[in-house]
Amino acid sequence: MRKLYLLKYIGILSFISVQAQNLTIDQSYQLAFENYPLIKQYELIDKSKEYTISNANKAYLPQVSLTAIEGYVFGDFPSMGSSGSDSKFKFIGLGQVNQVIWDGGATKTQKKIIEASSNVDKASVEVSLYDLRSRVNQLYFGMLLIDEQLKQLEIQNKILSNNIDKVKKLHENGLAYKTDVDEIKAEQLNLSRQKTDFQYTRKGYQTMLSYLTGKNISQTQLEKPVNVMGIDTLINRPEQKRFESQRNLVNAQSDMQKVNLMPKVGLLGAGVILAPGVNLGPNKISTVGVAGLSVGWDIKGLYKNSNEKELTQQELKKIEVQEETFLFNTRFQMNQKKTDIDRQTAILKDDDNLVKLRQTIREGYQLKYDTGAGPLIDLLNATEKEGTARAEKALHEIQLLMTAYEYQIIKGN
Repeated sequence: MRKLYLLKYIGILSFISVQAQNLTIDQSYQLAFENYPLIKQYELIDKSKEYTISNANKAYLPQVSLTAIEGYVFGDFPSMGSSGSDSKFKFIGLGQVNQVIWDGGATKTQKKIIEASSNVDKASVEVSLYDLRSRVNQLYFGMLLIDEQLKQLEIQNKILSNNIDKVKKLHENGLAYKTDVDEIKAEQLNLSRQKTDFQYTRKGYQTMLSYLTGKNISQTQLEKPVNVMGIDTLINRPEQKRFESQRNLVNAQSDMQKVNLMPKVGLLGAGVILAPGVNLGPNKISTVGVAGLSVGWDIKGLYKNSNEKELTQQELKKIEVQEETFLFNTRFQMNQKKTDIDRQTAILKDDDNLVKLRQTIREGYQLKYDTGAGPLIDLLNATEKEGTARAEKALHEIQLLMTAYEYQIIKGN
């Protein structure tokens, strides 16, 4: 997974090298992934797995133990002949070498557990990274929405600017009141105030998205995404991979229960040194050694085997219930978003007709005012209502686009 992220990252290096370029929603996702500190966990998990498996492999290396005892011997110590020492202070050296031949599959199973545990950790990181998509969506589409609102304000301001020149000339010729000029200026100031509010809000979104992606996007143009309206119900979320990894870990751990029932076979070598030694003549030190095949079998695992199997099944059932709950909640959210998409699509159809109608009405009042058949206030009201209709249409378009992307994130695109 980490390699995949790196490859994608290399693919967009040309984008991030130049600040004043377009930025897509997918590039924003990728930049947020790469910039998020948690992504470093992938490398740490791999390193930890590497070291732990290396330790597990060392179970087949010869195991050597040495023990030295210098002390007072209580009781009678064996003695033969008369040349030895009768001292009660003895030095006793114990040495043992063990070489595992067959450990009942313990090392192999331990490596499976390490691998499964590592996969669970990686899946958890992937789930956390996937959640970044929702954060990016809120900021990215918030900026797009503000951009659309600013465009509509500019359209309204252009209409007012065209009219103020006419009104000024009419006023100079005594054919219009000065209040008409002031009314248009007041409307322009109102639009300017709204524009300032939108610009500061957008700057806040821009700052947060820059922080999230780790790139300064102040000179970057956001690209409006294509509408991903494919409403399929196939769920493919990273949480499902985590549930599968958790099951694999439980099954790997249950294999260790079988290992505990197996005997262990190895080679054994042991030696003992006594000084002063057991008197077999003039020797001051006595030694004895043994080498051979060792077999060990601990049967206490038999007593717990049935309970351990039941515990494994209970753990698997808990994971199954958690996955069923997750899928239930995910489908519930998908149904909610599908309803929102249907509602917003229907509203947009009315928005198109309303904008056309408001434009026609405004043009009619424009003609009346130009010919002196209607007051300025009617034209200003019609202009404001047309601007509101356009702004609401732009709002609904971005909302529909955002809902469609949220649907894809919920189901796991």
